Amino acid sequence: MTDLETRVEREIGHPLPAPEPVIHRPPHKVGRYSQIFGPEYLPRTVMLSLFHLLQAFGLYGFIAWMPTFLIKQGISITSSLGYTFGMALVAPFGGLVCLSFADKFERKWQIVGAALAIAAAGLVFAASRNPLIIVPAGGFELLSAAVLSFNFHAYQSELFPTRIRVQAIGFVYSWSRLVGAFAGLVIGLLLEAGGVPFVAVFIGAAMAVGVVAIALGPSTRGLALE
Repeated sequence: MTDLETRVEREIGHPLPAPEPVIHRPPHKVGRYSQIFGPEYLPRTVMLSLFHLLQAFGLYGFIAWMPTFLIKQGISITSSLGYTFGMALVAPFGGLVCLSFADKFERKWQIVGAALAIAAAGLVFAASRNPLIIVPAGGFELLSAAVLSFNFHAYQSELFPTRIRVQAIGFVYSWSRLVGAFAGLVIGLLLEAGGVPFVAVFIGAAMAVGVVAIALGPSTRGLALE
């Protein structure tokens, strides 16, 4: 500490002021699991739970089944795997794209935009048989999925105070894990019943409802964490 203070004093050109004694310290608030269901935070808990129930279909259901969708659209297994590999190469750039605007815009609207982009790209992906359209659409979907994931992880962390943050996030995110376990089965049944377009419409509808839930949520940009 002495070394740090000495360097700072050289930089600013004068001695640092003496530390001021702490006159008053607010009492420490103890977090309880029940608080995430209390009147203050219950709307946020419900909003994020609903969102995670639905977004899992877009993030895990559609992406995991991409090779099968391509085969159902008449593309060979070899080509399907090649196209999927090409799409997957785009995903790492999602972080770089998100880095350019992550803290410049309201978080919830970034989630809304990414979810709508996933729905739109999924519909284009399902409606086309042309690889020149399918691959860019799938790549754009994976790119949007990365932006969605980065933002909702940050957003849900900003909605709860430190004393219950981990408990709250654990609860709401568990719905995503639960749905993720069954999403593949549901997608498979829908694929058998109505084909790729039917699955795309279902996922688009799920993402649309999730968008509404997030759009009604509180804003967090520029606000201090509780």
